Amino acid sequence: MGKILHPRDWGLQVSSNGELKIGDFSAVALAHSYGTPLHVVNESRLEETANNFRESVESSYPGKTSVHFAYKCNSVPAITQMIRAAGLKAEVMSEFELDLAFYLGHDKKEIIVNGPCKTDSFLRKCLKKQVRLIIVDSLDELRALDQISLQENKKADILLRINPDYTPRGVNKGAATGSRKGCAFGFDLKGGEVAVGLRLLKEMRKINFFGFHFHIGTGLRDPKDYSKSLRCLDQLLAFTRSAGLPIKILDVGGGFASMTSRELTSRELLVYQGLERFPSGLRKDRTAEFKDFAREISNSITGYFPKNELPELLYEPGRCIISPNQFLLLTVHRVKDRPGLRKWLITDGGLGTVTMPTYYEYHEVFLCNDVTRPRTEKVTIIGPVCFASDIVYRNKLMPQVYPGEVLAVMDSGAYFTAMESSFGFARPAIASVNQKTHRLIRRAETFEDMVCRDHIGDLIKIKEEIK
Repeated sequence: MGKILHPRDWGLQVSSNGELKIGDFSAVALAHSYGTPLHVVNESRLEETANNFRESVESSYPGKTSVHFAYKCNSVPAITQMIRAAGLKAEVMSEFELDLAFYLGHDKKEIIVNGPCKTDSFLRKCLKKQVRLIIVDSLDELRALDQISLQENKKADILLRINPDYTPRGVNKGAATGSRKGCAFGFDLKGGEVAVGLRLLKEMRKINFFGFHFHIGTGLRDPKDYSKSLRCLDQLLAFTRSAGLPIKILDVGGGFASMTSRELTSRELLVYQGLERFPSGLRKDRTAEFKDFAREISNSITGYFPKNELPELLYEPGRCIISPNQFLLLTVHRVKDRPGLRKWLITDGGLGTVTMPTYYEYHEVFLCNDVTRPRTEKVTIIGPVCFASDIVYRNKLMPQVYPGEVLAVMDSGAYFTAMESSFGFARPAIASVNQKTHRLIRRAETFEDMVCRDHIGDLIKIKEEIK
C-alpha cells in the first residue's frame, strides 16, 4: 500500500462535519459559488512556498543567486504576479511568455529565454528587447543567433544548454531531459558539440558567452541527482579554459518535484495504461526540502571553483512552487454502476479538457463533501467529453460517491491550466483564496471567447435568412 496523504499536507483543513476547507471556506461552497470545473489557488501558501525556495537558495550558496519561475508551468497572470511578489524572476520559452513577462512588469534583466525551438523572429525579438540571457540549445541555433545579432547590430548574452547524458533513476522517458538518446535538448557533451560550440564562439563578434545551463528531468525527488549530473563540470571547465572563456553563470534548471504528487515511472505507466492497475499512493521514497536541494547543489558547485571565482547560480523552479498550492474541483454529475464490471463517476472535467497530467502523474483525489468517508471501492473517474479515453483515473480507490458531490484533484498547479483545451467545453475559472477572502482571478471561458477568432462570413446571411 502506498502512502496516502492528508489534506493538511497541502495546508488545507477538514471541518467537524468532514468537509474539505481552504482558509475559512468550504471547497464545496467555492464550487457552488463559482461553478465547476474550478481551479482554486492557495494564495498565501503559494507566496510562502516561493519565498522559501528563494531564501533556501540564497542562504546555501556563498555567491550570487537568481531564481526564475518557469512560465511554461503555469502562466496565469495573477499567479505569476504572486510569485513575482516573492522575488522570483522569469524564465520563458515563447513569444507569448516573453510578452507576458514584460506585460506583468518584469525588467528586461529579470528575463531569461529557454526552449529548443526559438524561431528567427523570436530570437530577433529577444535581441531587440535585450533580455538578460538567451539559453542556446543547439549548434544550428547558435549559428542563427550569430547572423541575427550581426544583422540587428545587437549583442546577445548567452548560456549553452548542456545535455550531460544523465537520467535520474525512476524517471520515465518522457521526463528525462538529460538523456542524449531520448531527448533532443541541449548540446551533446559526449558527441563533441560543446567543444565545437566553444570554438565557434571565439569567432562571433556579437555573442557573449557567460556559462552553461543544465536541465536533467522533471519531478526529481533526490538532491543527489543534481550533484551527479554536475560531475560533467570537470570536462566543461577543461573545454572553457582551453578556449579562454570564463564561466560566470551556471543555471541548474528546474525539475524539482512537488512532494505531494509524482510522475509515474515508465514501468508504472505501462502497467497502468495497459493493465489498468493504478498505483495505490505515493511511493515511500525520500522526500526532500528546498534547503536539501540548495545545499547539495551549492556544495557540488563550490567544489569546482575557487571562492573568488564562484559563478552566479541560477535556478528555474516551476512545479515545486505552484503544483501543491492549487487544486481542481470537479462535480460528479452521474454515477454509472455495472455490477461485476466497473463503476464510473462521471464528472465535468477529464483528460480531454482539464486533467491532462493525470495521464502520466499520480495526484491524490479527495471527496470534498466528506474527506473522512472510508475508501471502500475502486472506481473510474471520467470527464464529459464523448470519447472513451476522457479519463481522470482508472481503478482509483475512493469512498462511495453520490451525484452532486464534489471531488478535489490535488496538485493541479503545474501544467493543468497550461495544457487544458476547449474540447467541446469552455475552459474553467480560477479562484484564489487568501485565508479570509476569495476572488476570481480568471473567469470561465464564454461562448464569445471560444468563437472570437473565427471569421464566419456568409453564415451571418444564412442566420438572417433562417430568421
